[in-house]
Amino acid sequence: MNNNKERKSDGELIAAIKKGQTEEFEQLFLRYLPLTKKLSNMYYFKYLEEEDYLQEARMIFFKALQQFVEGKGHTFGNFYKLNLKHHLFSLIRKENAKKRGADRLSDSLDEMLENNHAPKYIANQEEQVTAYDKMMISENVTAYYDTLSSFERHVFNGYLANLELEEIAKNLDCELLKVRNALDRCRQKLRKSFDG
Repeated sequence: MNNNKERKSDGELIAAIKKGQTEEFEQLFLRYLPLTKKLSNMYYFKYLEEEDYLQEARMIFFKALQQFVEGKGHTFGNFYKLNLKHHLFSLIRKENAKKRGADRLSDSLDEMLENNHAPKYIANQEEQVTAYDKMMISENVTAYYDTLSSFERHVFNGYLANLELEEIAKNLDCELLKVRNALDRCRQKLRKSFDG
């Protein structure tokens, strides 16, 4: 009797997984782990830890397994690689959008600083903004932006672009009250961020 367990092909493992034999999933995923790690090393993600990346990759792997049809011109490996790359590009776009939002906020605050209208000086125009104040505000910008939910970011970006609240609500296809509430939360978080 042969003691070596016969290695199943990708096709056999995929068929078994599609039939509900989930224990085969990890075996197949481990087979593609070097490809998964290679792709992660090709791109830089500021907000994605390795463990989170592997979880994302597992979800894409599972989705690719469900959608893969043998004989359509792709091997499963190429199909998975293509799906994972598309997902990574999507993650990169989201990170860049987040960064652009923080940059817009930073630009708006820089303009306020140049005019001596930093948040804590709005009520008291007699005090001047020092270089230290400018540095502290700039450091808080990205940290503040990270506290906002996705919806709050959209509302705040619209507000920074001088859009009327009605226009923001229309763009986001939601009620005006929802936009007002989100903007109030943004203001509260901004106040909290600068008050320390």
